Amino acid sequence: MIVDGYYPADIRVRKEAESLALKHNIFILCCRKANDKEFEIIKNVTVLRKIYYKSFREKGLIDMRLAINFIHPKFKRSLPKIIQEHKIDVLHVHDLPLAKTGYMFAEKFNLVSILDLHENYAAALLTWFSWRKSLIIRLKNKLFFNYQRWQNYENRIIKKYDKIIAVVEEMKERIVADTVIDAQKITVITNSEKKEFAHKFIAQKDSLFKENIDKFIISYVGGFGPHRGLQTAIKGMQYIVKEQPNVLLALIGPVNKDVKDYLENLIDKVGVRKNVVIYRSQPFEEVVQIMKNSAINIIPHISNPHTESTIPHKLYQILLSNKPLLVSDCLPLKRVVKANKIGSVFKAGNAKSFADAVLDINRNYKKAIQKAEKGYELAYKGNLNWEFTAKKLLHLYDNLSS
Repeated sequence: MIVDGYYPADIRVRKEAESLALKHNIFILCCRKANDKEFEIIKNVTVLRKIYYKSFREKGLIDMRLAINFIHPKFKRSLPKIIQEHKIDVLHVHDLPLAKTGYMFAEKFNLVSILDLHENYAAALLTWFSWRKSLIIRLKNKLFFNYQRWQNYENRIIKKYDKIIAVVEEMKERIVADTVIDAQKITVITNSEKKEFAHKFIAQKDSLFKENIDKFIISYVGGFGPHRGLQTAIKGMQYIVKEQPNVLLALIGPVNKDVKDYLENLIDKVGVRKNVVIYRSQPFEEVVQIMKNSAINIIPHISNPHTESTIPHKLYQILLSNKPLLVSDCLPLKRVVKANKIGSVFKAGNAKSFADAVLDINRNYKKAIQKAEKGYELAYKGNLNWEFTAKKLLHLYDNLSS
């Protein structure tokens, strides 16, 4: 596997690698932080941290260089030697930016090639940087991370790979429509969670909410950005507080200055300063307790080509928390929640719809808990967990031909 990120920090890569390592010899070529070991074996996965960026600036410059010819210079230098030294016969490439680099060596060394698409990368480029204020950043993204150019690149490179992994059925359908490749080449491996995640929830109140223990807490945990729909939730609070003033919207996760400024200004503009708090990132153990100690956990994604082609890990993590779930009607989220009757859905981008859904959950909390209990049952004993998903991944590998 090759991934332009850190291991085992990337949840999707880690789950796939650990499952495959039960039957195969798995090597991961990935990035290294200053204090990381260059070589390490973690749960039978051999981790080769050969890719090192001296600074954030160097990473940015290489990203721009990559965007010109779609070849990553550091992976290009390291990959051939690893393929030969470890007698690699399958190259599993994570996400679009490394696709051309990976395929170049899969072809050269006659390897089976797998492209694992975590998201609609080209569509994500339209969203990720839309709240950034820096003119230099905006110009760089316009020049080097142009949506149409990356979408055309994806359509070309996908056709070259032996197998494609998509994260949701909606992504599979889009790929088939865009490229007219055989649907049987695509396997859907979703971002479900391991059942053991449920064991991390212990009955205790976490320190983050100790000053708001008496409030009806609506929590969002995850990355911040325009596509996450946090603006919808903040705007919705103006309607919620009229009926339920004892409510708190807690937004928890990593956030850059531009995004934080945007959201803080929106909080003041809407007039809900007393009912919305933006917290910094929390340790993973705290995140688990935040989900458990919230009245509702939300995934308020707006609808766009990016969010309609992916699904977050936290959906399945919330199910294992056994607490009420509220999602927007982005197709993958709506499909999973509605089909299984495990949560509530509101209209994406519609603040009034969000508020109505929250108030309905509040009024009918016993019913919301019943849905949460069904979600837990399916995530722990049914097919909404990684143990079930991993069988599809192992089946894919069992039927590869070198």
